[in-house]
Amino acid sequence: MRKLKIIMAYSALETVPREIAGHPEVRRHAERRGKPPTKLILDKSYHYHAMSKLKEKESRGRPDIVFMFLAAALSSPLNIRGLLEVYIHTRQDLVIFVNPKMKPIRSYERFLGIMEQLFEYGRVPPDSEEPFMEVRNMTLKHLVRKIIGAKGIILMDPKAPLKKPREVAQLAFEHPVVVGGFPRGDYGLEAYELSLHRYYIFPAVLDYWLVADRIIASYEELVGVYE
Repeated sequence: MRKLKIIMAYSALETVPREIAGHPEVRRHAERRGKPPTKLILDKSYHYHAMSKLKEKESRGRPDIVFMFLAAALSSPLNIRGLLEVYIHTRQDLVIFVNPKMKPIRSYERFLGIMEQLFEYGRVPPDSEEPFMEVRNMTLKHLVRKIIGAKGIILMDPKAPLKKPREVAQLAFEHPVVVGGFPRGDYGLEAYELSLHRYYIFPAVLDYWLVADRIIASYEELVGVYE
């Protein structure tokens, strides 16, 4: 049975950039955490004022989007049945490979700590032969074409025509689904170039993790997870 493949693309997940590492707000947070500023995950909740000088600040510093997505996806019956593949692509062209056996992270603070460890060592746990997560330098195009082996993607775009989640899930038997990992703005050009289908599932804009969750649920019904 074919697995559903979901990519959260251009995610607002990164470590604190050097240009704001010396900001008092960041330094105080680093002192509380006992880590160098550039080892912290950039988070608007903690670094709001420091981020005011960053380019494209509206679409950065929201690791909670990835947190919610992973918590829902890894908890799903589809994943428990071994029928889900999840990838996190970031704005910096890093791709996180998520082991489906990974237990959902329930604590946001623990999630931040694990992400910091992941970016520092490249995998979590660092010395494991079968890590729960691994990060590699990779473009979205390389992930889709070379790793997944797909010609293109189904892009979930709020500006696109509406399609029911079940209909999107039917298309997902052939192509990976891409949802955004950013709070505002658009996908990068590469996502639009890769898109074979562009749809959205609701007249109003939804959280991207929720869009993914609805497609996962529809895919579960199609493949008979509950039978």
